[in-house]
Amino acid sequence: MSSFSAQHLLRRASLRRGLAASAVALIALGSNAACDSAASSSSDAPTKGGNLYVYVAALPDHLDPQQINAATDANVSRLITRTLTMTKAEPGAASSELVPDLATDTGRPSDGNKTWEFKLKDGVKWQDGAAINCAQLKYGAERNFSDLMSDGLPYVRLYLDKQPAGYKGPFLGNNNNGNGLTSVECPDARTIRYHLKQPVGDFGYVAALTQLAPVRPEQDGQDKKKYDEEPFATGPYKIGSRTDDRITLVRNDNWDRSTDAVRKAFPDQILVVAGPSAAEQTNMFIDDQGEAHSGIMLDQDVAPNFLQQVVNDPELSARTAGGSTGAVRYFAINTRKLTNLKCRQAIEYAFDKRKFRTALGGSIMGDLATAMIPPSLSSHKDFDVYGNNSHPDGDVEKAAELFKAAGAACPKELRVAYRDTAAIKRLMKPLTEMYLKVGIKITPVPMPVATYYHDISDSALNFDLIYAGWVPDYPNGSAVIPALFDGRDLPEPGDTGTNNYSFFHNEDIERQIDEAVSEPDLERQYKLWGELDEKIMEQAAAIPVIFNDAQRIYGSNVTGVFLTPMYAQPDLSAIGLKDPSASNAS
Repeated sequence: MSSFSAQHLLRRASLRRGLAASAVALIALGSNAACDSAASSSSDAPTKGGNLYVYVAALPDHLDPQQINAATDANVSRLITRTLTMTKAEPGAASSELVPDLATDTGRPSDGNKTWEFKLKDGVKWQDGAAINCAQLKYGAERNFSDLMSDGLPYVRLYLDKQPAGYKGPFLGNNNNGNGLTSVECPDARTIRYHLKQPVGDFGYVAALTQLAPVRPEQDGQDKKKYDEEPFATGPYKIGSRTDDRITLVRNDNWDRSTDAVRKAFPDQILVVAGPSAAEQTNMFIDDQGEAHSGIMLDQDVAPNFLQQVVNDPELSARTAGGSTGAVRYFAINTRKLTNLKCRQAIEYAFDKRKFRTALGGSIMGDLATAMIPPSLSSHKDFDVYGNNSHPDGDVEKAAELFKAAGAACPKELRVAYRDTAAIKRLMKPLTEMYLKVGIKITPVPMPVATYYHDISDSALNFDLIYAGWVPDYPNGSAVIPALFDGRDLPEPGDTGTNNYSFFHNEDIERQIDEAVSEPDLERQYKLWGELDEKIMEQAAAIPVIFNDAQRIYGSNVTGVFLTPMYAQPDLSAIGLKDPSASNAS
């Protein structure tokens, strides 16, 4: 979860469910500090009941667990869909701590980490009261291999031993004549065993992703779009109703709190509301009236034109969650189209990261990035291939030299894909200006918000640069590098279904990815991921721009708010209301 949209921003892709590892550090906002309400006095503790209003740039693109790849989708899904393991819904370093969810523990490896077994807890149920069983978990794993699920995160497809070799999911060929994916076994109804094609020491974190969540075949049915919009629930909430701009989550009466140590489930209803721009949302929360009084800005930051007002007002800053998200915003460089290395390196040198960050809101929005793995992860390596530390405004002379060396191999016009929101549209102006300095025309191309990360995975759209973001799906470089730069399973032009928006394919890099995944010594593995990050940057496959901080404002009736690096957003599992009766129930 993981790429994070400017939604998870990112994707965890977007936003994921690319998920990160360190404490959420609070940052100083002028003379005041943006603080998590979770750290407030006991009088501000959430109370059960009421309606929480969650404002987003767009409704989740996917809620089908096997199709989820964006942070917002994963954050909302955690309320509906349970997984074998999960991370805690707590601020700080605990947010990356792995704990059991459906399973009794975080996984039992054997065969040198090539086989992983999980046992289900007693009393875990579906929304109709039926018990969750191994066959449903196996079916969920099998769905990852269907082309219909190609939007989902790639870890299951990357790690599970694909037996039989030509397996294409449960919807074709009577699901391998009824045998399904033979590398997933059910010794009994409450035990599931996964056989991997290589050792994976952190597979317990993969089990926290929705890609291994259970699905009931009889609920899946023929209408995949309907299931994507209204999946059958195992968590504390289920879909109550859905319109074009609002999803209402209501309590799932068959969720048993005694089996779930993480989800707080304070509100009676959670209403996910899409539509207002970041500026409109910010203005609503400053006014603190109506639904905004009991609402939160989930996946968009305080608009830049309101930032100083929020920073300098003690009341507003006290209800703004601010700090590190563990996410990176970046531009993927289409290496399938821009095949000349000197051309791609010229594009890197010409980028003015300081100018771009200023347009985002300035240094309060995060540190300039030179790597794809964020500093919050132990696998981060400090390097600076393109001299951004000494030339944060870009190195025009070096760029011009490389553009000249590339000659006709480098186009004079670059088509740039971006998610069509007002906040991101503003960023295209400084992008255009910085490349004019080296004689390159930028043509920004707005893409639909709701389907952005699906659409941009088609290389036939012929973009040169693609604006994206990523939140590590769990705290290791293995949740960054393989998802974004392993090119062994890229869709053909005209097809979709990858997080590798650079369409980067390098056999030497991929060999080293396998080496890193299989490395049993975690400290050695961290080092390998950092080295791979640097080698990929030398190949100019992407332009990391900023390690993103967030500023998310919420209403004065909302409490329990903290940023989690698992989604680069406030964690919905922990949020509640101070006074449920004041939540404008409708």
